[in-house]
Amino acid sequence: MSHNLLKCLIFSLLIFLGLGILAVIAFWKNYPITGFLLVVATLLALLNILAMVQRTLRTFYDTLASIEMDDFSQNFTFRNSLPTHLQHNLQQILEKFRKIRLEKESQYLYLRSVVQHIPIGIFSFNQTGKIDFYNNAVLHILRCSPFRFLHELPESYAPLLEILEKKHSPRKMVRLMLDDEVLELIVTLSEVQILGETFKIVSLQDFQAELEEKEMEAWQNLTRILTHEIMNSVTPISSLASTILDSLKENPNDLDEIEQGVKVIEKRSQNLIQFVQEFRAFTKLPVPNPQKVLIKEVFERLERLIATEIKEKNIHFRSIVYPEDLHLTTDLMMLEQILINLLKNAIQAVSGKEKPEIKLVAQYDILGKVMIKVQDNGTGISEEARKSIFVPFFTTKKAGSGIGLSLSRQMMRLQGGSISVSSKLGEGSTFSLRFA
Repeated sequence: MSHNLLKCLIFSLLIFLGLGILAVIAFWKNYPITGFLLVVATLLALLNILAMVQRTLRTFYDTLASIEMDDFSQNFTFRNSLPTHLQHNLQQILEKFRKIRLEKESQYLYLRSVVQHIPIGIFSFNQTGKIDFYNNAVLHILRCSPFRFLHELPESYAPLLEILEKKHSPRKMVRLMLDDEVLELIVTLSEVQILGETFKIVSLQDFQAELEEKEMEAWQNLTRILTHEIMNSVTPISSLASTILDSLKENPNDLDEIEQGVKVIEKRSQNLIQFVQEFRAFTKLPVPNPQKVLIKEVFERLERLIATEIKEKNIHFRSIVYPEDLHLTTDLMMLEQILINLLKNAIQAVSGKEKPEIKLVAQYDILGKVMIKVQDNGTGISEEARKSIFVPFFTTKKAGSGIGLSLSRQMMRLQGGSISVSSKLGEGSTFSLRFA
């Protein structure tokens, strides 16, 4: 209660008490008419006090009811019902509630808009199966019309409903047969408690469509590179064959020229055969044979292997293993082959640098997994080339086969690991191996 309202009530009570006392005195002094008038005045003062309290309570009640019902559309006027100071305080309270509600509604609309633009299907439902929310991607992925309850979905969605009935489910794949179409979906399910009510949140990914898109992209890249490599070999062979035929017609006794042409054809044919053999090697990798490996020993063997080359090219080489007893379980031959490929690439990358440097580092990453890095201060890799360096047979080198990095990635994937690259032109590159 404000200070002004308290003053007003005290003043009204004093008037009430004063009139009451005067009425008693008037009756005591035998002035009945005056006493009667004073009693009426006292009652009027009491009614004024009660009206003042009633107006105040009514205003508070209306304000609290509005807040409780989340209705701030009413513009309360407190004039003539509350003191100025209290009017101002209540108006400020309502304005704060309006602002909070507006911020929450704006945030909700923003998040809803964001979720609607996500290509992954997301929806939630309560314990009765009533859909609380879904984005547009859900209808697109499920190939269905809008639905309000889970039971409205046709029987063909039964495998999906079985997963949704579970309390919690990690990522699972479900296969749906919809008329003449097969849907393969990745489903993730989680539960949340909101204001005492349980909701299940579901995300859906169209695994088959994504797989087909990536497969098509991979085939296009592979076909482009295969076509390029084969045409590089077949075109000169065809041209030389035509030249030799013309020479035989014009001068059949000029065996030297014919011999030179046949030798070139032979060389190009051998290159094409080697290319095909490398392609076969890429598609037929052996099954990994995991064993416990001490990384420090692997680094020491690799350093001895490249010692002569780095000495000849005056390359400053360092190997760091932290901690020194760091080890991992992996296929030793595959690991060494991957690192040899990366070190050879690094040696070529630093050729021509004034102070060439290569660093081999092994340590734990932020997740506690073993990570090996091959770093150089070489020429770096362009952003466009980085997108394709792991594609089979893609190469930026004149004498490269384009098989080393793609083989390295495949060997890492066979062991549940990954390989990535970060690079800046003119500053160098870092290839990172992360093991499961």
